[in-house]
Formats: sequence, C-alpha cells, structure tokens
Amino acid sequence: MKILRGLVVTLGLFLLCSCYTSKSVSMFSSDQVVLGMDRADFLNIYGQPFSKDQRYVNGRRLEERLLYKEELYKGSWFIVTTAFTFVDGKLVRQATVKEERKFLNQGDKENEKK
Repeated sequence: MKILRGLVVTLGLFLLCSCYTSKSVSMFSSDQVVLGMDRADFLNIYGQPFSKDQRYVNGRRLEERLLYKEELYKGSWFIVTTAFTFVDGKLVRQATVKEERKFLNQGDKENEKK
C-alpha cells in the first residue's frame, strides 16, 4: 500500500512538473489588439499599465501612452516593454520600446566585458 501511494505521488508530481510551458509569444500579438479600439475596452482586456504618460497635442488632442511589461522566452528570458498610444481615447499605435535580457549566461557576461 505504501509503495502504491508513493508511486501515485511520484507520478502526480511528474505530471504536474511536465505541464509547464514557457511564454514565447506576446499577449499583445493577439487579434484582440486592434488600432482604433477604445481605451476603456483595452483596459478591460489587459488591466492597468505599469506606467503611463500623457500630453496635449496641438493644444487640444489628448495623447496618452500606456506601458506594459511582460516576460517572454526566446532562447533566453526577456522582459519586453510595449507602448500603446491613444489619441482622444482611441488606440493609434502599438510599439515595442524595450527588450532586455532577464538573465545573462556565462558567454553573455564574457562578451559584455569586451
């Protein structure tokens, strides 16, 4: 009975550990992000940004830029910052503004010293 219980626990742990998949595609590359969509709809889908800035263009049009960070795996882990620009509450631009490697392996550290 103890052997069977140990086998079931081991098998269960193995199955749980083997279910992990790394995130290699940005959540912003889906069909849900469409130029022209409302700012409120965008926030309902993706939540609050980690940062934002805003200004008036030509003295009357409100331009707001929302910044989101996410971790992606492309051979190694990256932190990708994506900016979304809204003018008068409508999405007019999406751009990746920064990709930084999260962890450096030994070969990368040696190349940085050169």
